[in-house]
Formats: sequence, C-alpha cells, structure tokens
Amino acid sequence: MNFPLLIARRYLFAKKSHNAVNIISAISVVGVGVGTIALVIVMSVFNGFEELTKKLYGAFDPDLKVTAAVGKSFVADPEKLQLLEAEPDVLHFSQTVEENIMVQYGDREEIAIMKGVDDRYVFVTGIDTMMYEGEFILRHNDAPKAVLGLGMAYKLRVGLHFITPLNFWIVRNRPTLTMNPERDLNNRYIFPSGKFIVDEEIDSQYILVPIDFARDMLENDSITTSIEIKIRPGANESRVQRRVAEIFGDEFVVKTTYQQKEFVYKVLKSEKFMAFVILTFVLLIASFNVVGSLSMLMIEKKNDMFILQSMGADRQMLSKIFMLQGWMIVLSGAITGLLIGATLCWLQMETGFFRVTAAGTYIIDAYPVAVRLRDFAMILAAVTGVSFLTIFFPVKYFVKKYFVQ
Repeated sequence: MNFPLLIARRYLFAKKSHNAVNIISAISVVGVGVGTIALVIVMSVFNGFEELTKKLYGAFDPDLKVTAAVGKSFVADPEKLQLLEAEPDVLHFSQTVEENIMVQYGDREEIAIMKGVDDRYVFVTGIDTMMYEGEFILRHNDAPKAVLGLGMAYKLRVGLHFITPLNFWIVRNRPTLTMNPERDLNNRYIFPSGKFIVDEEIDSQYILVPIDFARDMLENDSITTSIEIKIRPGANESRVQRRVAEIFGDEFVVKTTYQQKEFVYKVLKSEKFMAFVILTFVLLIASFNVVGSLSMLMIEKKNDMFILQSMGADRQMLSKIFMLQGWMIVLSGAITGLLIGATLCWLQMETGFFRVTAAGTYIIDAYPVAVRLRDFAMILAAVTGVSFLTIFFPVKYFVKKYFVQ
C-alpha cells in the first residue's frame, strides 16, 4: 500500500490524544456533507421546476412556430402548406389567429387575447391535458365554444353551468364612418366549455375559440397569424427548424419552444447558477473546519513527523500525508452528502412528502425534483475545488513551519 496513504488513514481513524481533534474532524465531515446535500437538493429542485416549465409551456407552445417577419398576420400559401405536410419529421401543424378583444361576461369586462385554433391544435399542443374544469370542446352541435384560461375565467367570474354567454367585442377593420360608434364594432356571443391552467401569464390573458369564429370576428376568412408545428419525437429540432425556414423563406420567422420563451428559460438557468454559486461559497466556509482539523492534527503529530524525517521522509512526503488526510475528510463528507441528497430527492419524487402549502391554486401539490448526473459531477467538482483551496495552502504552511529543519 502507498506509504503516505497508510499513515494518513491511521491518523484519520486512530484515537487522538486530544478529543477536540476528533470532534473538529467530525464537524468537518458533517459540514462538507451538509453543504453537499444542500447543493444536490437545490440543484435538483431547480431541475424539477425547469422540466415543469417545459411541460407547461409545451402544453401551450408548439415545437416550432412560424410567424411573419414583418407585420402581424399573413395568408398561408397552399403550396408551402403542402410542402410542410410532406416533411417527414413534421407530425402535425395548425393554423392559428390571435387578436386582442374586449370580452364581457355579465357586468364584468376585460381585455383578452382571442386565439382561434383549428381541429389539429390538440395534436400540436397538449392543451387538452391541462384542463382545470370542463372539457376542451370548441364546437358542440355546430355551435362554437370557448375555452378560457383559469385567470381570465376568475377575473370574469365565469361559470361553466351558467346560461350567460361571453360577449366579444372588436373594432372592425373597415369602419362605417357613422355617428353610432357601435357600428364600428363587431360583436359575437359564445358560451364557455372549459377552463385550462398552464401559466399565470397565459391563463390570465387567453381565450381559445374555433378559428372560423375568430376569422368571422376579424371579417377575414383567410387570415393567419401563426402556423404551429408538432415535430416527430426524436427528430433533430434544429434540422427541422432549418428545413421549415427553407420552405417558408425569409419573409417568415421560425422559432423553437425555447426561443418562444427564451427569457423565461434564461431566468431559470440564471437562478440555478446563482444558487449554485451561493451554496458553493457556503461550502467554502464550511470547509474551513478542515483547516482547523488538519492544523490541530499536525501540531499533535509533530513528534511523529520528526521521527519520519529522521527515517528519510522529505517535505513532499510529509505534505502528501496530510493532503491525503484532508482529502479523505472532504471526500467522506462529499460522498455521504451526495448519497443522502440523492436519497432525499428520490423520496420526494416517489412520495412527494415535501408539499406546496402556500395559499393559491397550483397544478402541482408537491415540489418537483429531477436528478441529473451532470449536476452530481458539477457538485463533486465544486467540492474538490473548494477542498483544494482549504487543504493545499495550510498543509504547505504547517509542514514548512514545523516539520522541515
């Protein structure tokens, strides 16, 4: 066995003459372990929220979205739609129409975003799986129906079983230039069929209606504001994006799900990175216990080191002994922390014992957690990096001061 490793292991587990050395060593292991557990849990929770966000936005935002590069709306070219239909990695696509409207329900009025969608929309997104109340039905017995975001339904106090319809108002594209302002407004009635919940921002703005109903309100039977695309699972998203961009040309912009909500995803990644940095500094502070433990041990073993010197041990070997002992303390805490942290995350994923208790309406009842091996590698790298700073320089200093004549 490696001689410095043998001595370091004996010093770590052997009984010390001063009990304080044992206590400080134990505190060092616990400190590193607790810091590692915190890193594992926090990183995994951020991963869980990131995956939850992708799932929620994936239920409303498509894999790819085609919009006009200039202007808000366009008329879809049938030839381009045929090319899109023939693309092997495109499963489904849907034409949509969005426009701001005023919606009235009883004595309440709100500004909302009316989104007209066709029958393929449920195949492009997963909005039908995010229903909070009612059903995702946009037409019943040839009568159009509306599906509201939960926030909008709450603001309007919409009841699905009431006989009061939603009243939509929108300014006409071709004003009549009369003295009666109501003639310059289009007005349609529609009954609600369900409420969906995705995200507070989306829920508080959107009302989904049949696309022909939306086009009728806009007095344009061919208007389109976006083409939303579902790609084949496992397909290369970037390659499909480039292919779709080639089909539609420079007059259109094609965005992925990430690009549609780029700011949100960047904020999540920034928060996760800042949490990692802050907890790494906490771990650095906790690791200073290792400095105290090594310092006291080197002072206690000073006579032993003189004996080793007389037997031929040089400065490098003496430094290596205590460096190895420091690494054993740190790695003991780190590995224990990784195991405990991973176990707690697994328990949360399986049982959801740590539940959301804040007041409000949520689509989850327990904090989401997702464990990634990449994060474990980052945590282990952070622990070893911090440990190097707290071990290398003190050991070099004490070896030079006490053990080298």
